[in-house]
Amino acid sequence: MTHSQKTLVARMKKLGSSVFADVMETNNVMDYHIKPVNFRESLVGRARTVALPKGDNLFLHYAIYQANPGDILIVDGQDYKEAAYLGELMAGAAEAIGVEGIIIDGLVRDRTDLRHLDIQIYAKGYLSTGPTKEGPGAFDTAITCAGAMVCPGDYVIADEDGVVVIPQGEVADILEKAEKKSAYEYNRLKQIEAFKQLENKEDTSNLEPGWLQEKLKAYHL
Repeated sequence: MTHSQKTLVARMKKLGSSVFADVMETNNVMDYHIKPVNFRESLVGRARTVALPKGDNLFLHYAIYQANPGDILIVDGQDYKEAAYLGELMAGAAEAIGVEGIIIDGLVRDRTDLRHLDIQIYAKGYLSTGPTKEGPGAFDTAITCAGAMVCPGDYVIADEDGVVVIPQGEVADILEKAEKKSAYEYNRLKQIEAFKQLENKEDTSNLEPGWLQEKLKAYHL
């Protein structure tokens, strides 16, 4: 990762996935069933992509050993729910290599053990049954994961609210918009806190967001 890319990631880590979803008008947000297995902090970085056939994880094994420190593996498991794609051994190996996270459109296993790892895992649930290891598959190709389009090198923001994918060619513009949105939200919170300190709370006009009355005009309220 270049210095400029590291700077982008550092700025993105200060913001939540919801802010990015807002400025992208909810485009390229993964299905809400994708949840963190062992949330530590916001998972932010660049994507490496894996496409798997249903119930087979051969190319996820391959991708782990091709990945670089700091990568986030995004895995299209096709929402398969009859086998787990990953467990403690694979996740532990990825962690040793320096992979930051693995996000899977599918299931995992060894839930208790995964919770003790530093590598962050996102998945749709848990199942004891293991996968086959026959292939085929693909690595570093354009995929769809849980409803989001992902290309190698795209930026990923994942936290307890969800997972957002930003196309790498749009990241600078979207990040600037997200930072402005975050600043607006910070100022709104200051307004709310100031209102809480008032003795007379009957007049809420200064508490309302500035856009509210304009939106309500169409309803003649």
